[in-house]
Amino acid sequence: MGVRFGTDGLRGRAGEAPIRAEEGRALGRAAARWATELGGTAVLVAHDPRPSSPDLEASVVEGIRSMGVTAARLGCVPTPVVGVALAAGLAHVGVMVTASHNPAPDNGFKVIGPKGRKPLADEVAKLEGWMDATETAPALGAEAFCGVEALTAWDRAVAALDLELPRRALVVDFAHGAATAMRSRLERLWPGPLHVVGDGSGVVNDGVGSEHLEHLGAAVLRHGAWAGLAVDGDGDRCRLVDEQGRPVPGDAVTWLLAGAMGVAGLAVTVMSTTALEAQLTGVQVIRTDVGDKHLMAAMVEHELPLGAEESGHVLFGDYPAGDGLVAGLRALAAVGERPVSQALAPFSPFPRQLGKVRVAARPPLDSVAPVQQAVSAAEQRLGPNGRVFLRYSGTEPVLRILVEGPDAATVEAAYASVQDVVVQVMT
Repeated sequence: MGVRFGTDGLRGRAGEAPIRAEEGRALGRAAARWATELGGTAVLVAHDPRPSSPDLEASVVEGIRSMGVTAARLGCVPTPVVGVALAAGLAHVGVMVTASHNPAPDNGFKVIGPKGRKPLADEVAKLEGWMDATETAPALGAEAFCGVEALTAWDRAVAALDLELPRRALVVDFAHGAATAMRSRLERLWPGPLHVVGDGSGVVNDGVGSEHLEHLGAAVLRHGAWAGLAVDGDGDRCRLVDEQGRPVPGDAVTWLLAGAMGVAGLAVTVMSTTALEAQLTGVQVIRTDVGDKHLMAAMVEHELPLGAEESGHVLFGDYPAGDGLVAGLRALAAVGERPVSQALAPFSPFPRQLGKVRVAARPPLDSVAPVQQAVSAAEQRLGPNGRVFLRYSGTEPVLRILVEGPDAATVEAAYASVQDVVVQVMT
């Protein structure tokens, strides 16, 4: 089979490799092998509401049971519920059938490990190898439904945070996704008026959710609300809009949480603005590769209480899963009764320019001397708080270019100088 995991499991067009029943069964077998190795006897399985999800979930369940392991189904719930349930001891391993923020025709498989964490590199390698194995157990494992227990574990985990939430009008966008299962719970948690869009009556992520904030912003203005909170199709991303319907940058949420929590250090990815270092005085900022699993690894290594991606993934040291609703509630609790725009006014992301160049080959970038010289010259021009970041795409033959710094005109000029050299020597 030779399947290889991406940044967060497997993802692609449903019905096409690697998102078919064949891979679902193989992944179920691999997850069961991992659970058995950890001393467990069950694997949690959940899914989002895409049309392809029930059949793909059934294939995962089939694979788990073929190994003599119990498939403990949670139903249609957000990915963070799986993580919280694992942390509560319902099992050691879980599988979520979802394509997260991708369009509805896509789907995927996320594997979640002990205590709700993502598998590490060596564990991913094991899972990939086990997917190629075909042996099964002599007797089928059982099938159980543990949705009530998992949601109860989520209730307890959120209650333990003891959030002080403002009595203000809020609009929540569930992206027509798995987080719609949490609507009644959010209505009990939020003390003020609550308006809902992306309520499950439409197509997952279709013009709604964390990737389409214009819908949420319009709803905030329509209802005269104090703020808006959006999650993605599987509920692990968090994005906010302010009282004027304007999107709040993901890094501004990170800045807000870091200040409210009084952290001495935090983890962000290479895509976050360097304004965080400049505007979080005395705070250690650790940068990682893209992906919340890298954030978690850095948080464990450096004993950090907070990790966040600009895209909306937020991890906390005192909560076992990346949870869009919980991250949003904690950020809004940090705002308090102030207008959201006022609370975030002191933070200003640096100007940046993003682009890509189609390349003929993908040599190691540190071996392309003209490009390295162009980057060095551009960073000197940008100053100590500026940077140039280059990386190859994982899905297409392009080199992505990110340039940012305190001054917009300097950023534009630096970007043009680097792009010109890349075009000259790599296309």
